[in-house]
Amino acid sequence: MSLKINNLSLSIADKVICKELNIQFNQGEFWGIMGVNGVGKTTLLQTIIGLPNNSTHIDTNMALITLNDKNIFGFKRIDLAKKMGLMLQEYEYNFPSTVLEAALIGRHPFINHWQWENEDDKTLASLALNEVGLKNFYQREVNTLSGGEKRRLNLATLLTQNPDYYLLDEPVNHLDIKAQLEILSLLKNKFSQNKQGGIMVIHDPNLAYRYCDHMLLLFDNGQWLSGKTTDILNKDNLGRLYNCPIHQLNDEQHTFFVPQHS
Repeated sequence: MSLKINNLSLSIADKVICKELNIQFNQGEFWGIMGVNGVGKTTLLQTIIGLPNNSTHIDTNMALITLNDKNIFGFKRIDLAKKMGLMLQEYEYNFPSTVLEAALIGRHPFINHWQWENEDDKTLASLALNEVGLKNFYQREVNTLSGGEKRRLNLATLLTQNPDYYLLDEPVNHLDIKAQLEILSLLKNKFSQNKQGGIMVIHDPNLAYRYCDHMLLLFDNGQWLSGKTTDILNKDNLGRLYNCPIHQLNDEQHTFFVPQHS
């Protein structure tokens, strides 16, 4: 299975996000998307999963987004949700629930109308909560969680859904340094071992270089650049991306990017 974007020209209001974007996301790959604030990273994610907002304009003359060679807009939403899942940048829990009940939302695409979750669903949700470090939180009320704990719960819900493609909008936002490494290691291992695909919006080039094997850079004028991380992430491309001088540090095991003083 592959997720393909062909000739996508995308804009929101008068802002061009990308021009004639051509890219293929294969299962087993972990992609990062980077760009300045407001460039349209979230809008692109929403468009890929078939949920463009009302202000988004897609040039439909040539553009095509396909999952396993089928136009994503030809899927029923419930069928697409079994194959693709979106972790939002911000998610509000508007109804009182326990952590386990919230994680079980990920099983809704697989449950018929008027049915309840079964023990297998609860086992999947429990395993997902364990993976993200919420093992002892099953019966906690969601509204008692910290921002970082809610972020872990967001991811656990997506892990419970277990789609073929994970679309992640800043998944390590609100997490401390150790938690960021744990979550990104979890995702990278899951995608490579289970042959699932990950597409993640991320701001930290050092984390992107460490965990993503492919990158998509969105520039402010609708131009874009994609390819293997080791080819794409360098001081010249990052300097152009952020309009900021970048210093690149290399040793035998690591590569680091540091903004330079002007």
